[in-house]
Amino acid sequence: MLDEKGRLSETGYAYELVKAYNRPAINASKYRIKEWDYHYVRSGEHGFGITIADNGYMGLIGLAHMDFKNRTVNAKTKILLLTRGRFMLPCTTIDGDISLSEKGVYVNIGYESDKTHLKLHWPGFYQEGPITLEFTSVKPESSMVLATPFKKDNQFYYNQKIIGMKTTGIFQIGDKKLQADANALTLLDFGRGVWPYRTQWYWGAAQGYQNGKRIGLNIGHGFGEQHNASEDMLFVDGKAHKLTHGRFTIQKNDKGKPDYMEPWRYESEDGTMKLTFTPQLKRSDKTNLWIIKSDQNQVFGHYNGEIKLEKEIFKIESLPGFAEAFFNRW
Repeated sequence: MLDEKGRLSETGYAYELVKAYNRPAINASKYRIKEWDYHYVRSGEHGFGITIADNGYMGLIGLAHMDFKNRTVNAKTKILLLTRGRFMLPCTTIDGDISLSEKGVYVNIGYESDKTHLKLHWPGFYQEGPITLEFTSVKPESSMVLATPFKKDNQFYYNQKIIGMKTTGIFQIGDKKLQADANALTLLDFGRGVWPYRTQWYWGAAQGYQNGKRIGLNIGHGFGEQHNASEDMLFVDGKAHKLTHGRFTIQKNDKGKPDYMEPWRYESEDGTMKLTFTPQLKRSDKTNLWIIKSDQNQVFGHYNGEIKLEKEIFKIESLPGFAEAFFNRW
């Protein structure tokens, strides 16, 4: 993926990991390398967001549980300082393992060519007891892969998003043990790269079933030099359809600040994609440690609208997903 000077040898998009990420070839300080694996599992009225990240100056294990029936969000994070790549996150999602344990919190993720396996145990997540997750997800035919440059030659982002993975397994909340819903789906965001100190992005994703078809959606903008490619894709029964680059419009409140709980709009540059995202539940996470600052607003809800493909107009109807606005000094 990188040349002898640590620059992207090629930029653009693909439907699979056609380039090999090689950490030793990076030409940057270990503090500038940012690596993460984010899994989002939706099973019935429950959503689980699992984050494993090594951002150089710190690493984290994060879990968020969204209860859509009761409209509650509970999130916890374990932070380790000065990890600088010590997590040794895999360079690919085709094979490799993540195994971490921190003060009783245990997570194991295994990647195979056609499946992912996820196990997590978090004691004391709730007063009534721990959360335990055990999921196996089957990869679809296509994914979204992006090699994005930034202004500096040695900065880049290599990203794969696998959306709409059929998922089986169990999860336990306190003493309540449940089977994954028959329509449970998992999304994986695999990110590796060297990022600028100040960054921002807007990302939206959705996965679900409508009219007997398994639908996945990935949209977003805001980071890097995306003139060669964007991350806009629609997935129908596991097959990818590339879409024209779009942009979110977020309403503002009477103080001129973004009102993330009002409907968001997303429209492509050529007008072939027009979507409305209606929020239901918000998860916010803010950190301000002077030189390190993070402001994340992830909103869960439903997408509606239409997308014009080559031979048809594809309707999006109450497709469950999320949209997020993320601002970093890191």
